[in-house]
Amino acid sequence: MMLVTTDADPALWFPMPLAGNKGEFTQWLDMQVEASALLHRRKLTWREKRQMKKFLQGSATMLRERVEADQAFIFGPMPPQAPPLVFFTKQFVCDEAHSELHLSMLAEPNPATAASGERVETTPFTSPHLGEGLRCLRSWSAPQGHLMLSVAYAWNDPAHGADLVLKGHYDDPALFEASFDAIDDFARSIRLTAGPQ
Repeated sequence: MMLVTTDADPALWFPMPLAGNKGEFTQWLDMQVEASALLHRRKLTWREKRQMKKFLQGSATMLRERVEADQAFIFGPMPPQAPPLVFFTKQFVCDEAHSELHLSMLAEPNPATAASGERVETTPFTSPHLGEGLRCLRSWSAPQGHLMLSVAYAWNDPAHGADLVLKGHYDDPALFEASFDAIDDFARSIRLTAGPQ
């Protein structure tokens, strides 16, 4: 597996560990709380700290066990009282160039699992490191009635023998849309590099 690296501002985008022991993850959570306080230039309340840690613990468990994500990243500038915005990557072995149809199958949701009333908008998306790809913006109503948004990016990189998907979702449309330029910039910043042997 290749390693996804980024030249995005490390004060805005933080790598999220998906492996390691509980003690290491607890230490990382404490560092995240400190980083958020520095970013927002204020001391976080006890409730904000607890909510952030609980959300990140749940996200890491879901990404490890259900999604089987390869790597994850957090967008730091979300308000401390809101859930953090988490993005994850998945790689698929591929040693040949693929069509746009193939990429759309990676980026777009499976019709069998799509929610009713779901809207999907897929557009070309170019990365300076990964070339031509696709961006798929999806919206749907959650069972509780609130609007959910997700975005997925997909690229085929036969030079590294991989297809790559970057994906995240959020249940606050206004905050998600306000962060969209930063999310696109992050997607353009990632690249595949050889990991440690």
